[in-house]
Amino acid sequence: MNLSEQLIFTPHNQLAELARAGLPVHLFVNPVEYHGPHLSLGNDRILSERIALKLHQRLMAAQGEFPFVVGGHVDMGCDPCPGQGSVGVTYAQLKTALRQRVDALVELGVSKVVFHTFHGSPFHQHALDWAVARLQRKGVRAVNVFPATIDLIVNFDRALYEPLRDLLPTAADFERVLAILPEDHHAGFFETSVALYVAPETVAADFRSVPPCPPLPTSKALLALARTLKSRELENAAYSMAWMLLRPFPGYTGIPALASPEVGRFYVEELILPRYEQRCREVLWGNRAPSRAGFAWTRPLAPIVGGRI
Repeated sequence: MNLSEQLIFTPHNQLAELARAGLPVHLFVNPVEYHGPHLSLGNDRILSERIALKLHQRLMAAQGEFPFVVGGHVDMGCDPCPGQGSVGVTYAQLKTALRQRVDALVELGVSKVVFHTFHGSPFHQHALDWAVARLQRKGVRAVNVFPATIDLIVNFDRALYEPLRDLLPTAADFERVLAILPEDHHAGFFETSVALYVAPETVAADFRSVPPCPPLPTSKALLALARTLKSRELENAAYSMAWMLLRPFPGYTGIPALASPEVGRFYVEELILPRYEQRCREVLWGNRAPSRAGFAWTRPLAPIVGGRI
């Protein structure tokens, strides 16, 4: 049985019993989205599913054996990357879908919910924050784990990536990758490597022929302002805005051709999963309140511009 079938085909009394027993229920919220010529339209859903399964193994090691319970999929997302096949929704539409899904889970008697996505749009994350808060008000412990991945990109720390030196073909390749990692946020070296590790069958066989993303026409004034204000988020926004100005639009960032499953393993096992596990243990089994996603200064804009920029 695959993850998309578990909510539908698990006997209802069994699913409700597992939910009421206090087991975490995993809910997946991802857009159908263009990820360049080398990754699939379902990349975000697939990666979040495979990583969730690995997270479950880690949680069991700490909490003891328990079943993996899936609360279903919401195949929707705000602000998807432009490109053939992308399907976007507004912030209001995503909130409506999330309200219906989380309220249905509450009816089942859930007490713990983990939201999974691999889509970093601020408006998408704000909608997930809203769903987490709604569950909290209903007495359910809930956490969205993906901001831990966003934090790795926005608050880039070169020292964390020193192990990549031994995973890339040459020292020059290592320096090339390090130089663009702060702006490598979509279908590039990072995301392609993760896909090669957790879902290699979904990566095009000729991905090494994909040329590097062209240099970004980043606004020097905006970068200067970001650095004056010491705002990593504003700096990241400057990179994202510049990427969207590229013509022809590539649909990916960074250098996908240098990706590898070994690099993906490093990202997932050494950087992502420890942070996801910590968030789950602190919020679902501890007393820590879930942290909200970053880019708080864009939150008031979500209902105004409809969740699309």
